Amino acid sequence: MLRPLLRCQLLLFYILFNVIASTNFSHAAQSNTAKSIAFYYANMDSVRELLSYQRVVIESSSISALQLQQLKSANTEVFAYLSVGEANPSIAQLYPKAIIGNNKQWQAKIMDANQQDWRNYLVQKAQQLKQQGYDGVFLDTLDSYQLAVSPKQYAAQQHALVSLIDQLQVSNGNLILNRGFNLLSQLKKPPYAVVAESLINGYDVENNAYFRQTSQDTLWLSSQLDKVKQAGIEAIVIDYLPPEQAARIEAAGAIQARGYTPYISDGLLSQFGVSSHYPIARRVLGFYDGNSELKKQSYCHRYLSVLIEYYGYVPQCENIHDFPLTANNRHQFAAVIYWLAQTSYNNKAVQTSIEQVINQVPTVFIGKLPDNSEILSLLGLKAAGSYEGKLSIHNASLTYPLPSALPNQFTRYLSTDPGHKILASLYDQKQQQGIAVASTTWGGVLLEPLNVQELINNRSRWPLDPFEYLMPLLKLEQIPVPDITTESGRRVITAHIDGDGFPSVAWLPGKPFAGQSVYEHILSQSTLPHTVSVVEAEIAKHGLYPDIADKLEQIARKIFQLDNVEVASHTFSHPFFWDERINVTTKLYGDSLPVPNYTQDLNREIDGSVNYINQQLAPKDKPVKVFLWSGMANPTEDVIAKTQQLGLLNVNGGNTFILKDNYSISQVYPHLNWYKDGVQVYAPTINENLYTALWTANYNSYSRVTETFDLLGKPRRLKPVSIYYHMYSGVYPSSLAALKQVYKWAQQQTLTPLYLSEYAQRATALYETGIAKSINDTSWYISSTGIKSLRIASDFTLSAQSEGIAGVTSGPDGRYVSLTQARSKLTAATNKQDFNGNVHLESANGQIQHWQRTSKGIHFTIQSHQPLDIILAKAQNCSIASNNSKLISSLASKSNMRITSPEQGYFDISVACSSTQIGEPDK
Repeated sequence: MLRPLLRCQLLLFYILFNVIASTNFSHAAQSNTAKSIAFYYANMDSVRELLSYQRVVIESSSISALQLQQLKSANTEVFAYLSVGEANPSIAQLYPKAIIGNNKQWQAKIMDANQQDWRNYLVQKAQQLKQQGYDGVFLDTLDSYQLAVSPKQYAAQQHALVSLIDQLQVSNGNLILNRGFNLLSQLKKPPYAVVAESLINGYDVENNAYFRQTSQDTLWLSSQLDKVKQAGIEAIVIDYLPPEQAARIEAAGAIQARGYTPYISDGLLSQFGVSSHYPIARRVLGFYDGNSELKKQSYCHRYLSVLIEYYGYVPQCENIHDFPLTANNRHQFAAVIYWLAQTSYNNKAVQTSIEQVINQVPTVFIGKLPDNSEILSLLGLKAAGSYEGKLSIHNASLTYPLPSALPNQFTRYLSTDPGHKILASLYDQKQQQGIAVASTTWGGVLLEPLNVQELINNRSRWPLDPFEYLMPLLKLEQIPVPDITTESGRRVITAHIDGDGFPSVAWLPGKPFAGQSVYEHILSQSTLPHTVSVVEAEIAKHGLYPDIADKLEQIARKIFQLDNVEVASHTFSHPFFWDERINVTTKLYGDSLPVPNYTQDLNREIDGSVNYINQQLAPKDKPVKVFLWSGMANPTEDVIAKTQQLGLLNVNGGNTFILKDNYSISQVYPHLNWYKDGVQVYAPTINENLYTALWTANYNSYSRVTETFDLLGKPRRLKPVSIYYHMYSGVYPSSLAALKQVYKWAQQQTLTPLYLSEYAQRATALYETGIAKSINDTSWYISSTGIKSLRIASDFTLSAQSEGIAGVTSGPDGRYVSLTQARSKLTAATNKQDFNGNVHLESANGQIQHWQRTSKGIHFTIQSHQPLDIILAKAQNCSIASNNSKLISSLASKSNMRITSPEQGYFDISVACSSTQIGEPDK
């Protein structure tokens, strides 16, 4: 931890070391002063907030290798904390000869910089951190020796520290020093930066209190930092304030005005503070009761997450018994949602959490309210008996009829606070009135029976449109929305096939196997990129059908050799259930396929099936990329992690199933099932199984999936187009006809095709996206670990000052921005012309990989899986200047240019424009 020095120590330090040499390290880079930085030492489940900073300093023990890679992928510089002058007791006991004192305030041992074993440990640790991928090391507690030795011994400690830092500079490179002012002039090479704490505002750890520095202390420390700047070294200041964002922003601005890089956070550096950039609170916390359900079964996950995702926020579903909501962590959340049973509200800890959050973070209650009178009084509500009989609603339009109220079934609530705004009211058969929906100063309520009604056959309905009545209660700020439905301005399309039924004999001439039927009628005829899987036990010689295995394997090899097919596994024995915690009373098909002499083994299902496909079926240069979950597709976190450890993407699960005669947003699943150690990507839509009544009738009914695609595409673009079916759809002429109809529909749409692995990469990165603001301007700053698209408001026009963006196009529910860099800047235009009327991308059917505005026009590269089609806006006076020798043509139309090619693949294109259509070249 950074250790604020006591005032007496500051004064002693000032007396002894009043002068710092003014050596000018001319080669030190001053450009770093503009970069934001964060110091964060708490445990973390995700790096999504840290992505908002350009540099971060963290405890290496609190971050995983995956999280480090995510930060690096967003071009975040990552520094590891390393305490030089102190060690916690568990480490210090390994080096007893180096211990020279105690820091009781921080319960740490003070270490001797002269002691060789301790020095070796520090050098080795720094080298390990560099090998792990850290950009540098933050050296803390450089002045702690002053607490343990007499002033006469200071020189020896300083000399040892200088030689140690010089050694670390050689082996590790970028070093940030915490103070160490008296060492700078003696170093062979300047440090990357120097940090000082509590310039204006400090924190007293013993009394857990924030304080304002004296003017004398501020003046002294400022003089030291000015000398650091004069030496050509960046000066970083960490000040401490309670979690009040406006005050932190103001304090950061004041420090920046002095010429220092600011970081303002809490006293323990366990919150996401304010630098020149700061993350917005993007998590929405929803509680469920883990004593009665799993997260993936909860209302929070099933019904709320898709809504939260659509607004660009991150759903965080937590067990009410395991997640304490406190003053220290509530700043992370943009809103909090309680959707619990009455028995859950009776828990005292739950009541305490409500008291903690009300009037601090927007809070919404869905369904029931606590029957605790004190809590109700706090909410400005009161119970007034129960509704009776038939219910009706006033001031709202129902999307589904309300049930009649049985005796004591639905509690009737009235407002006791004149500040509440009643948006909709319920009336029963006695004309008793109660609140249906209300917006309050602290959030709001949407009360039963207006919560989701769960029906037979796994159907469900929101009686009111949750976009209109529920989401406004959360009071979420409108932000750029990380998006995975769209790529290069066009809606994404994927196609993937589960391997089930590969050996089935088709009702076609010659009685081919289903795998052969799909190969001949679909895969070899379509140019769409496909992700195709097999179930090992269905086609391998050691599986269920050894007599025909040779033929089946040969068909699989032929499929995997197709240029438009990527390889996936659909397990060894097709487990139907992946989570033994879920009680299943009826198992229609058993636990898995009946493989002789086999007991289900998850390593065999995942690792084993992947190895089999790679070794026996896939081309050598095309290994398995995706693991497709089978059966209920409900893996646990540790099982998901197994696929990620193999470097695979994983998809399936999430039974999104809507039709015109069976529609409710409650039947749309979120994009992800997110865990810290594993992310499950849900299939965007369900496969043909539900369209065909579990493959029992109407085998041509999958043709109705185009209804699903339409409903999920407008008025809100909730999902990409996803053609998803099993190999057994190749069995019947009617099921093949349905597939052909779906493919014909897709061919008529304007879409961007992606392999499922490409979609899954973007989906996995969805929550790990940084969205930040700046203390210096009104722009949005986006940090992406994989997403390529944002959705912004329909009236948001992009300025030419925006960065990392190829273009923007209008969609059914806003404007879709095409990102080209890991870090992007969205600046609003004042003249209502995108990019000041300069040429930009409107849309393309490929993935923009590079985009640069030059003095003559634009230069870009694009990868397309189908014959190329690009539309450039504001390009009426532009022409193709060069390309990578592929056949392309262009056609001007009004203010647009269309670039096409009968070829697919990688294109490198330069477009020359008149000077009035170019704008400023990219730097």
